[in-house]
Amino acid sequence: MCGPALPASRLMKDRIHVGNAAVDAHVDSGWLPGHFKPADDVRHSDDVEIKWGVHPPGDRVVFHGTGHSWEAVEESVVLSIRWPSIPGYAVPEQAQQ
Repeated sequence: MCGPALPASRLMKDRIHVGNAAVDAHVDSGWLPGHFKPADDVRHSDDVEIKWGVHPPGDRVVFHGTGHSWEAVEESVVLSIRWPSIPGYAVPEQAQQ
């Protein structure tokens, strides 16, 4: 259960996003901030992208051509950070399987 809402000045509301990654991540395939958010959204960033993912035991991810893979040995929350946030860059879907 979440605690009481914290009051925030108007200035801070324009600079900080408060949410729930487990809920917000479903909108952009797990990615939270990055260049893909609208320019007027506080989560818009050309500097960094952050991805939130929950993976069940045995979930395996292999990124072909990048020399990177992993397997969850138990339920795991994974934060992936990529910088800079580059429009047009994406690992092909089949490479993520």
